[in-house]
Amino acid sequence: MKNPPVFRPLAFWKSALMTLPDKTFFELMRSVLGTIKTPFNKQTLLEEFSLFAANPGIQEIMAAYIDDNDRRIIAAVALLGEPQPGELESIFTGEFSYTELQGMILNLEERLILYRFRDEGKQHLALNPRLEKILGPVAMDSSILFPSIPIPRGIILPPPFMDDRILAALCVFLTGKEILKGEESGELSIRKKILEEGTRFFPNLDIEGIAGGCINLGLFTPRGEWLEWDGAKLGAFKALSSRHRFEYLAAGIALFLRPGVAYQGRGLLKNTARLIHTLVSRTEETGGLFPETTLIKFVEVLRREEEQSWGFAGELPSSSLILHSLVMAGLFVPVKPEDTVLYLPVRHTEAAAKDPAGFPAEAAGTKAPGPRVVMDSGFSCILYPEIDFAGAIDLAAFSDLEEMGTTVRFALSRKSVVRGFDRGYTADRMWELLERLSENRVEATLKWTLTDWEKRYREVSLVQGLVLTLEGDRSYLAQTGPIASMIKRTLAPGVYLLSVNAEEAVAALNGAGVDIVARPGNGTAEGSGTFPSLDIPAAEPASKMAAPGAVVPETAAETEDSARGERAEQIKAQFRALLRGMNLSGQELEEMESRIERKVVVSETQLTDPSLRYEKVEARSLDYVGKTGIARQAIASRAVLELTWTIPGNGEQKLLGVPESLEKKGGEMILTMQPREGGESLKIPLGKISLLRRIKQSIFGE
Repeated sequence: MKNPPVFRPLAFWKSALMTLPDKTFFELMRSVLGTIKTPFNKQTLLEEFSLFAANPGIQEIMAAYIDDNDRRIIAAVALLGEPQPGELESIFTGEFSYTELQGMILNLEERLILYRFRDEGKQHLALNPRLEKILGPVAMDSSILFPSIPIPRGIILPPPFMDDRILAALCVFLTGKEILKGEESGELSIRKKILEEGTRFFPNLDIEGIAGGCINLGLFTPRGEWLEWDGAKLGAFKALSSRHRFEYLAAGIALFLRPGVAYQGRGLLKNTARLIHTLVSRTEETGGLFPETTLIKFVEVLRREEEQSWGFAGELPSSSLILHSLVMAGLFVPVKPEDTVLYLPVRHTEAAAKDPAGFPAEAAGTKAPGPRVVMDSGFSCILYPEIDFAGAIDLAAFSDLEEMGTTVRFALSRKSVVRGFDRGYTADRMWELLERLSENRVEATLKWTLTDWEKRYREVSLVQGLVLTLEGDRSYLAQTGPIASMIKRTLAPGVYLLSVNAEEAVAALNGAGVDIVARPGNGTAEGSGTFPSLDIPAAEPASKMAAPGAVVPETAAETEDSARGERAEQIKAQFRALLRGMNLSGQELEEMESRIERKVVVSETQLTDPSLRYEKVEARSLDYVGKTGIARQAIASRAVLELTWTIPGNGEQKLLGVPESLEKKGGEMILTMQPREGGESLKIPLGKISLLRRIKQSIFGE
């Protein structure tokens, strides 16, 4: 069921009501129309019911009753396009508990605002088309779902966890040494010592998660205990805009962190990155801070759209994983004004060197003039914040990470430069890069050293397939004992096929006095490698999700809320006044007052000609009979129960689940519950339960 209308035809709504069981149908009619005359005619009753809901005076009261929580749910049902009940629970994670949300949905059904229908065996929530006049404006304004908060004056905003320099430094840290445990389980596992070292360099980052994200992007490939640098992919990665680069990084991290789910290839990566791209685009349209609940709703809506509109059946990462990955990739930064965690988008744009929050952002080809690095010694350079990723990652190809913090320092060593040669970089290219980034402030002796190392690199080399080549005055090595014993076959003058692995060959050559051994192919030279565009073509469906609500001054919002609340209270007070003149029993009075409070009563006829059905749904501590009755009803109907009890030393306990049995053991009634979240059944003495509440079921079933 794709892209349904916000309001179905009136006949569709009537059809959904006609499919109700007779008992439920007539109870609904009586709750709205009062006592109904016999003989019953369902079509006639339904038409009378429809006309009641269409009455302008009734709709005026219904509109006055709609509060902010109602608006959120109405907007969510419209935005999600007739969702299943569980989908609403997903987008309101962290905002409403299951019990609270279930109660609000059932209340909106009682008030005729929502109804349910079945499609392919699944229940869906929809908006009553008879109330389109009052519900339409609410349904079309999804901004209430995505509130943002103005940035307080004087707040100090922390820097993002990730930027171009940090990412380049991570690439240096993750390659060029044995960092993996080398297990054959297929799962990435970084050595404990490396993780501890990484924590010192990058205290805010999940090193293993980012390494896994880079592997998912193809930037590195695990080879035994090493991560092998992929020059082709890194070349394509650095060609991306800054924003797209970090969006892809966030997607790679999120896919890696999914528990128990293997990476499913480039299709899933692109769809995850596109979801993140849409999220970042939408949040950039406002200038505030975002609560976690807002971002979770954003992601849940986009996940649903991605799966429906693009026909993608893969398992996208959860909203919490995506939010974590957005922070790790530097797209959002958490801030804590007044002990509440909020999230600020960090804008990576092509148009400005700094965003309004003061965070550096790449502006390809538009950076301010000046050096990007400074050589603070012959073999060490400090990276300035102005450096772009292309320059930083080129430096990373032949450098070691020496310092990471307020200052980012790379160091050149013989070992790191040899890695650069293996990756296809030449001494001339290294020199040109350092000259360009420092604006010609490099000591000339460094060029001589790079050239010498390159000469020695080419004199002795190991090629893929364990072929040893010896040139010039190094040819004598083939006659030495350790090397001669490894030669399986002479392929050509100075070219030998070895019978050992690369590590053994390097060790033997080092033992023979060779301190530089070339291993070309140990890192792939730059070549082909692409990342699909994340921009959605105009011909393809764009997200129908509204941008976050404009930041409204709190006084204006409070005034509007207060006016709506006062009008609703006035209406309920009028109905309560009518009750005082009626001859009702205590139980009847309690039920009618409850209906008024639940905003079900919208007409005097519902008071003067009521058809009451009292239903006990909760019982407390000493009401043993009440708890027993509710538990047995719930077992018979498979209804969900909410329990509260106290365990000495552990405090108050809560449980939401389906009751399985109620049995007497040793003079005590024991209630067996299956937790709603899964797991083993629990047995709880009924007498220990301080609150037992049955979660009311929809009139439409389930």
